[in-house]
Amino acid sequence: MESFTMYVHARGDDAPTRMGFVVGRRFGAHVQRNRVKRRLRAAARALWQQLPVGYDVVCVARDAATTTPMEQIQHQMQQAIEQATCSQGGAR
Repeated sequence: MESFTMYVHARGDDAPTRMGFVVGRRFGAHVQRNRVKRRLRAAARALWQQLPVGYDVVCVARDAATTTPMEQIQHQMQQAIEQATCSQGGAR
């Protein structure tokens, strides 16, 4: 099961890619929500150098984000970014 849903928007400029993370209240108190955000940020940080420029990316956390191993989240994120940038005509 996927740990997040990713939305990608091509801005059409040469500015660095921006990423945002959304974790809803269904994850519990702010401590649990912040833990999920930290996990998603850490997975994105590992892929930061591979991101093409000129995109806005929003990751919406799903329930599996709390228990999925970090390596698997990174793999899912890499696949989602590759798929999204290829479908929008972006180059790496």
